[in-house]
Amino acid sequence: MKIEIWSDIMCPWCYIGKARLDKVIGRFDRREDVEVVWRSFELRPDQPRTPGATLGEMMRERLGLRAGETVELFEKIRVLGEAEGLDIRLTGVRPVNSFDAQRLVHLAAGSGLAHRLKDALFRAYLTDNRNVADHEVLTETAVAAGLDTGDVARVLTTDAHAEDVREDERAAARRGVTGVPSVFVDGVRIAAGVPTVEDLHRALAQAG
Repeated sequence: MKIEIWSDIMCPWCYIGKARLDKVIGRFDRREDVEVVWRSFELRPDQPRTPGATLGEMMRERLGLRAGETVELFEKIRVLGEAEGLDIRLTGVRPVNSFDAQRLVHLAAGSGLAHRLKDALFRAYLTDNRNVADHEVLTETAVAAGLDTGDVARVLTTDAHAEDVREDERAAARRGVTGVPSVFVDGVRIAAGVPTVEDLHRALAQAG
């Protein structure tokens, strides 16, 4: 059973979706048959690697939201995350470019560590509010997740896995993926937006 997830570590909904998926797989009686594949998606491909405005400031400027509206939305996400055992702190988040982080996830997939690295990257950005475009931060996070220091350095100093990221993005376009998280189970897309535990469980049961 193959689960493909288009996501970006910039996305708190993706972090919540991952936590729910972990919960469902942990309870699934055929979990050893489940393969999870993380696909790349950039919410802000033109975002620089250097942190600038906070997420709240960007949303107010680009979407015309009022300060109270962003506070309310961030609190809603915090509560939903807390229900899944997550500590999401969006007030201090400063969006950056996620391309290099996406490349490292592809590296991690080769040694079965993509799931662990995704969790570490989500936590670094959404909980610790670190700059996950900074190569030192990426190296520290990836090595702590089990990746080899030399392999990480090779990726970050070259264009390794860049084409893998681009191919994921082309595949997203072919499948009509315009937002994240987008979850497919054996090629069939399940509920739009962040799936509930019930959505995920039903999809796995039907696919099995």
